[in-house]
Amino acid sequence: MTGVHETVASLADEVLNGLSGSRTALIYAPNTIGKTRLAQHLKESDPDGVVLYNSFVEDVFTWDNERVVLKMNPESELLETIVTQGLDSAIVDNFRAFTSGKIEPGLDFESGEVNFGIHKGDDSSADGIKISRAEESIFVWSVYYSVLSEAIETLRDNPDLRSTANYDQLTHAVIDDPVSSMDDVRIVSVALALAALIKRASELDLKFVIATHHALFFNVLFNSLRRKSDRAYILARGQIAGWTLSRQSKDSPFSYHLGIIKEINEAISEDAIGRVHFNQFRALLEKTANFLGYTGGWGDLLVGPDAALVTKVLNLYSHDRFADIDTFEVAEEYKDAFRSEFQEFLKAFRWAAAA
Repeated sequence: MTGVHETVASLADEVLNGLSGSRTALIYAPNTIGKTRLAQHLKESDPDGVVLYNSFVEDVFTWDNERVVLKMNPESELLETIVTQGLDSAIVDNFRAFTSGKIEPGLDFESGEVNFGIHKGDDSSADGIKISRAEESIFVWSVYYSVLSEAIETLRDNPDLRSTANYDQLTHAVIDDPVSSMDDVRIVSVALALAALIKRASELDLKFVIATHHALFFNVLFNSLRRKSDRAYILARGQIAGWTLSRQSKDSPFSYHLGIIKEINEAISEDAIGRVHFNQFRALLEKTANFLGYTGGWGDLLVGPDAALVTKVLNLYSHDRFADIDTFEVAEEYKDAFRSEFQEFLKAFRWAAAA
């Protein structure tokens, strides 16, 4: 384990220093620990050298529910690249590949809109489809993935033969939790495609920083890369002290969850339950569900009388796009339900040794 970092800048320095002899930094951490702040700091410290994916990139796209179109912010850096490099067809192809479906996006850069439809050439064809939250996440990822793919293919060319010099200053791809709202099949698909892209960039001076709260995404990437030039970490943050970054040698960050249980128990005993503990609990539930093979998801592991309320709050806090930044107080009703369900979980799944 490394030292404690009291600032995001210090934490970022350690991540970058670790990349001096490696290709990839794969970081596991529950929401609210600081993944978004770390990713944003890396981008702001080197705007031209970093191509960033995080929740702020997702906010480039907003639904116009009345017209059933996805609006694009024309001032987005990614969209500017798409237009100049003509990547609209690549986005369509990648979206269809990741969804394995028949829904096709139509991009109109003049109006700044995306519409979705099913085009079979028969009566089942339709336009103006409102896609699911998971499909929206996949579309946004397809935009980033297409730009990153184009950048890597361009940088693989001889500098004198490159079609553009726009990527010449690129040094890091920083990716913060691209799999929110996706099911396990799509998470695996995204992870495998990203791992293949990283391997294609192995001869380039391009480094990758990937942070996630999702154990499955972490595991697939870890096992797909598995090279000495790739490093995996667990990111944690104490109640009083700052961040710590611990090297991870196994594909499963399960041992870290013993620390999560200890920290949550301490927060309960000190009446100091915060949003971070709700998100840590959800990460623990996700990991346990994956490990035990619960096909219905982590919600099936909540077995106490307050299961419905805790499930609602866990979803609310986990899907808050600014969960790493907001520090709002937790309602007493939520705290009481949290205490009850957490203890029921420990009993039901025999975590007593870690409690």
